[in-house]
Amino acid sequence: MKTRIAVSVVAPIATLALALGSTSARADLTYQGAVGLPLNPTAQIPAEGGVRVQGNYYDFGDASTSTTSADSKLYGLYAAGRVAGKVEISGGVQQVRNRVNVVGTSTSDNETGFTLGAKYLFTRESDPAGVRLAAGVGFGNLDVFSSDTKNYHAYLVGSKYLGAVTGERVPITGHLGLRFDRFTFTSGAANDRENKVSLYGGVEVPITRRADVSFVGELQSKNIDGGGTPYSASIRYRPQNQPFGASIGLQRQGLGDTGLFLQLGYTFGGNAAQEAAEATPGQ
Repeated sequence: MKTRIAVSVVAPIATLALALGSTSARADLTYQGAVGLPLNPTAQIPAEGGVRVQGNYYDFGDASTSTTSADSKLYGLYAAGRVAGKVEISGGVQQVRNRVNVVGTSTSDNETGFTLGAKYLFTRESDPAGVRLAAGVGFGNLDVFSSDTKNYHAYLVGSKYLGAVTGERVPITGHLGLRFDRFTFTSGAANDRENKVSLYGGVEVPITRRADVSFVGELQSKNIDGGGTPYSASIRYRPQNQPFGASIGLQRQGLGDTGLFLQLGYTFGGNAAQEAAEATPGQ
């Protein structure tokens, strides 16, 4: 059975305006642990000396064939930190709870896997083009829809401030990325392998003036043959000058149905003033 684990991890989000140079850095993680949107990485990394820790819950929805239906839910704990100035290292442990129905017989199991990732930041908003540009690689391994799935991926992504909703608000942030995924699936004695290039984009739109509450959305071209179009839409709560934050929304990984996801994170340490200086447009 073809199955998919959308690997991507970490969704970093630094929403800083000109007037908010002392604001604490903001960085959420993907469901695989990299700084980024809920599904795909962005060109943001944590503040220097800081580590973002985040717990995730993702409902992968249902996948079915003529004789089999399966439902999988992911629970994970991840961390991402900044090292060597422009490098992000991320990883996590995760468990998938599978419920499978084969010709009227139901079974369930819990499978544990892990993720690893690395990202390099080439440019910052302070560079002449005003665009953050980063490249990264990652690996994820877990048993989803009762198929052992391994994913190797690489990506190139840019992030840029697109302007404020009003002159007093934190600016909208846009992201555009290109990624390559290699999936291997093992179900019993059957093996399958797929390679796919996809394009993804995302946007973070502040709802409140200082972006304590924001809308986060993303859309991706198909990353697996026969799958759907991956996407996510969520509301993020991140109080100003506070290390914690939470998100709730809907997502689709490519196979299966649309499902709920929840994120709860906390940032330990980090030089917020330095990150603010790097991320402030026009500086």
